[in-house]
Amino acid sequence: MTIQLSTKTIFRSLLFVAIFVAVLSVAMLVEARDLPANAAPASDTVTTTTDTTPVVADAGPTFLPMEDIADGLASWYGQPFHGRRTASGRRFDMNEFTAAHRTLPFGSLVRVVNPTTGKTIVVEITDRGPFIRRRVLDLSKAAARELGISVSPVEIEALTPAAIREFYLENDSTVLALDSEMSVRIVDREDLVGDTTSSTFTEAFQQRDSLDVIVIVPTEKSLRYRRMSMNDQFAVR
Repeated sequence: MTIQLSTKTIFRSLLFVAIFVAVLSVAMLVEARDLPANAAPASDTVTTTTDTTPVVADAGPTFLPMEDIADGLASWYGQPFHGRRTASGRRFDMNEFTAAHRTLPFGSLVRVVNPTTGKTIVVEITDRGPFIRRRVLDLSKAAARELGISVSPVEIEALTPAAIREFYLENDSTVLALDSEMSVRIVDREDLVGDTTSSTFTEAFQQRDSLDVIVIVPTEKSLRYRRMSMNDQFAVR
């Protein structure tokens, strides 16, 4: 009787062990199946590689992106408002390259493109308007004449005074300059020659020639502009 009980006990123990091993094997198979196909086994050794290939910088000029503004119709205003105070406090001069926009900060530079001709100009925001449906910009008479529009579709981008000041806070060896294509370049100071007196945007714009860039000069209260020339190979595109 005692021998039979011992045999049963041993048999039950072996059966328990066999079942346990079978369950454990199934669990391990399920866990392995759940691993990602490209998963690698863990290792105590970490191998790193470093790419020593030199990065060759683009030899072309570097540009500062401008903010895309909603496109629409541009119109113009002139004689009836000439000499009056604008919303910014400046007197409106229809012969300056200025414009009115409903929300852009005063002093913002706006790049305006006539999509029909591809003609591009930059104007300075000094006033509020237009307040007619579908119109997004009111140009001065001189700016509209330069762009070749009356009431026409335009594409616009803007560079605000805040963005300009932020750039100069982080950069002391480079400046922002408008080139002949009315794009904003980031230029090394040492690549500029000449030292003309700072002026208004319109004065700098009207007096420039094909070799000039208009350097944007932030002052304590406003922005000033200086015509200078570039002495590198990217001076003229």
